[in-house]
Amino acid sequence: MKRRKRVAAGLIAAALAGAVGFSLLPIAWVLSTSVKLPRDFYASPPMWIPPHPTFAHYTALFSDYNAGDYYRNTLIVALGNTLLMLVIGIPAAYAVARYRVGGVALPFWMLVQRMLPPVAGLIPLFLIFQRFRFIDTYGGLILAYGAFNLPVAVWMLIGFFREFPEDLQDAAMVDGCSELGAIRRILLPLLAPAIAVVALFLFTFAWNELLFPLILSGTSTKPIMLLFVSLLQSPTGLLFGEAAGAVAISIIPAYSLALFFQRYLVRGLTQGALR
Repeated sequence: MKRRKRVAAGLIAAALAGAVGFSLLPIAWVLSTSVKLPRDFYASPPMWIPPHPTFAHYTALFSDYNAGDYYRNTLIVALGNTLLMLVIGIPAAYAVARYRVGGVALPFWMLVQRMLPPVAGLIPLFLIFQRFRFIDTYGGLILAYGAFNLPVAVWMLIGFFREFPEDLQDAAMVDGCSELGAIRRILLPLLAPAIAVVALFLFTFAWNELLFPLILSGTSTKPIMLLFVSLLQSPTGLLFGEAAGAVAISIIPAYSLALFFQRYLVRGLTQGALR
């Protein structure tokens, strides 16, 4: 019986390892392409490990295409959007979870807003932002992203707040804490893993956004995704090496955050699974 369990566990581990390896193949191919010479792009059979790796594509990104500016713009907008959504979403989710603000219809309405195609709201947003001179500003992009990321943040946080034991918060209030103090000292620290999960989702959504900056950004606020698109539409040809390099450097923040908050993410996702 124990042998069967060990064999089953080994098969499951092998299947999971295979699935992870398969999902990482595109990333490995992008990294490989970013250090290939142009003549190796069309090699047959395809080469995973180039015989003469080069970092010229990365040098060109920062020297010829100002990738540093794109990177900075994306980081400012993604972090700003994440912080703003948490500042607004945490109180909103708490109000819905604890005081049933909006009844049973409000959470469902928030989820429906996320299902709305972003392109449907693009023209109204453009007209409003043009009227208030929000085009080509960091604030404008943060607000535009927030229109579709806030429902996700509130929806995810509502579930975590509802599952939090109210007795802990009530005990703190009996001991002399105000409701705000109990939230700050008891509720938020214990829900830090869940908030970390929500923050990572929000950051990733904002970092990978393409549609809104395509219309609402200008020369001073273009994100890294627009650099990737422009490299593939270059009039001098398809710059595969530079485009692969842009993708490679664009995945660094999300992976770094996931590794840094790994302990919190595992706990937060486990809470979501138990919920």
